[in-house]
Amino acid sequence: MRLVRFLFVLVVTTVTFSLGSLAQEKNATPKEIPDFDVQGISMTECQCTAYMCPCRSNGHPDHGSCDAADFVWIKTGHYGKVDMSGFKAVMIGDVIDADASKVEGTVYFDEKATPEQRAAYSEMMGFMFGWNPPNVVGTKSVKLNFGEDSKKTVYTLTIPGILEERAVMKRDKSGNPLHEVPAMDLWGNKITYVDNVVFKYHDPGVGEWDLSGHQANVKEFHTTKEMYAQKKLLMQHGDMSGTWTAEQKKMIEEMGMKPE
Repeated sequence: MRLVRFLFVLVVTTVTFSLGSLAQEKNATPKEIPDFDVQGISMTECQCTAYMCPCRSNGHPDHGSCDAADFVWIKTGHYGKVDMSGFKAVMIGDVIDADASKVEGTVYFDEKATPEQRAAYSEMMGFMFGWNPPNVVGTKSVKLNFGEDSKKTVYTLTIPGILEERAVMKRDKSGNPLHEVPAMDLWGNKITYVDNVVFKYHDPGVGEWDLSGHQANVKEFHTTKEMYAQKKLLMQHGDMSGTWTAEQKKMIEEMGMKPE
């Protein structure tokens, strides 16, 4: 799930303070950031109905709010002069809400992430969502384990003692994903819905749930600053009306897909 009100990330204490400033100065001129170009994979599991996430098609979540975990692994790429290769993080909390002021979550950074990568990622996310920065209530450095089997069918994500996720992608006889759809997303314009086999979260004093069986999706991405500058993302043309806008429909047709 993600989108115009999507949330995600951010870093250490000093960066959290800077986000607080952003929240108070939404109309201020955005900070100039360097060029970025990143490639990787993202997986999201959330509270919405399986295979039917309304937030992906310009709507609000099923329940008004949405408990979710949004994971990203940047396999290769850069943000300015910072090498982002290998960076991993997951944002967990009420990451989408009809009331944008309620959006908040905790960011769990992989313990191998460098301070430079965290700061770079924070700035990149601030650029992507500068009009509505999330309320990051905490950050933690953890052992973040992500797995993708050789057939790109089974995906797992764990934080020992805190998070357990397992998702399975259905493919046709040719190996193509069965449920790839156009979608509003931070990283691109397509997602693939997958079976949410396990989605359990337990962090004392922070949050707890078992949302196994609900919505889950996976997407491989190649995202650049230029894509945002040229407004090539479906999420940049949304209004949360519940149906695709005219501009979004045009973009989806140009992608060779049909609005779901």
